[in-house]
Amino acid sequence: MFITVITVLLLVIAGYIIKTVTKPRKFPPGPKWYPFLGCSGVVQSMTKKHGSQWKGLSELAKEYSTQVLGLKLGSELVVVVYGEKNIRNVFTEPEFEGRPNSFFIRLRCLGKRMGITFSDGPLWREHRQFTVKHLRNIGFGKTGMGEDIQRELSNILDYVEKNNDRAINPKSVLPAAVMNVIWKYVAGERIKDERLKFLLELLNARSKAFSIAGGWLNQAPWCRFFFPELSGYSLITKMNQQISEVIEEAIITHKTNTVPGNDFIYSFLSEMDSNKNSFTEEQLKTICLDLLIAGSQTTSNVLEFAFLVLVRNQALQDKLYREISKELGNETPSWNDRTRLTYTSAFLLEVQRYYTIVPLAGPRRLLDDAVIDGYLIPKETTVLISVGDLHFDPEIWDDPHEFKPERFIDECGALKNSEHMYPFGLGRRRCPGDSLAKSFIFIVFVGVLQKYRIEHCNGVLPSGEPIIGLISAPRPYVADFIPRS
Repeated sequence: MFITVITVLLLVIAGYIIKTVTKPRKFPPGPKWYPFLGCSGVVQSMTKKHGSQWKGLSELAKEYSTQVLGLKLGSELVVVVYGEKNIRNVFTEPEFEGRPNSFFIRLRCLGKRMGITFSDGPLWREHRQFTVKHLRNIGFGKTGMGEDIQRELSNILDYVEKNNDRAINPKSVLPAAVMNVIWKYVAGERIKDERLKFLLELLNARSKAFSIAGGWLNQAPWCRFFFPELSGYSLITKMNQQISEVIEEAIITHKTNTVPGNDFIYSFLSEMDSNKNSFTEEQLKTICLDLLIAGSQTTSNVLEFAFLVLVRNQALQDKLYREISKELGNETPSWNDRTRLTYTSAFLLEVQRYYTIVPLAGPRRLLDDAVIDGYLIPKETTVLISVGDLHFDPEIWDDPHEFKPERFIDECGALKNSEHMYPFGLGRRRCPGDSLAKSFIFIVFVGVLQKYRIEHCNGVLPSGEPIIGLISAPRPYVADFIPRS
């Protein structure tokens, strides 16, 4: 009897192991799978070798000569898509609109898969529509938003003037300015300086912690019970609690009507009175977090890269200034000026191509079986979208590894090729804050360049090589901001 039990047990284990290493029928090519781990070891090795997961996966796709890379990370089926046709398909087709229901995603959303960034189905559709509608109702994406950005530009210029006797790190002022515009529409007011600094430090540390902890906690959530510190779980949960307290404080002030005017939190609280099913305080907190994360670091990182390029290329900076000076003089820039400043607009597009802020977009969860490039992708597979590789595709871009704003200007002097750019995604999951991001980047960049020449300091030219984690960021640098006469 004992031998029979052992035999059956061994057969079950052997069957399970065979199942974990057997690829589904017509699954895309990729590394060999090993029991329990899949090809996690290969992916981690390539990530370490090439400096980021995006570049490591790109090299694997080239190694297997495929535009659909098939992986298994732990027990999770993962597919990475390349090429414009495949990327547009994943961005726009409804079967790719899901989000993974993993422990790591729930941890990102303060414990539950809520909000609008990582939810899906009826909850996502209802709340994304509500969020976009009510943000627009209070002026988001309209003329008044440009005026709010201009006020933040004035604050940035004041900061630079007051600190003009020393080298300035753009990160010390840009994320705070973006956050203040976002928070004005979310919570109706600018954030107090001390609270703002604290919140930005939390979001920055949280982003780094998620980047470091992602593999551990995503593939083996149980490790948090044995290695809470090493896995990053303790740090992330502590920061989640602190961020929750910041958002809860804003909600409390709205419940007591101590914030004047109208804003998103007031709209949501009003809806809670009549719709208690999905409109909960937990959901409100998570949407607020989504809006803060989606806007602050990504938008400011584009500007930091833009100023970094100027520091490294003074001739290019002079060309941009000549256009701005000729077309605007000292006139405060607005979003409408982008049609007058063709070369400046082309430059900012090139920054977003060359330094793709989210090179590996997603993740998406496949809601039904799908076929990509003849490969069968099973339902529930996680799909990643390699936007970074598309932005360097030699079939679309001449000399893609050279920084050339001219690639976005046609023979008639008009902008071109921007339809091949996907910095904000595409389809129904397109970033809802793209109008704020584009306006902020343009107005602040032009406004700073109008007033200051930006140069490297102490004879040190900062590195142009980005740090690529969950998002891309410049390596820390400082610059001298020299007033223009």
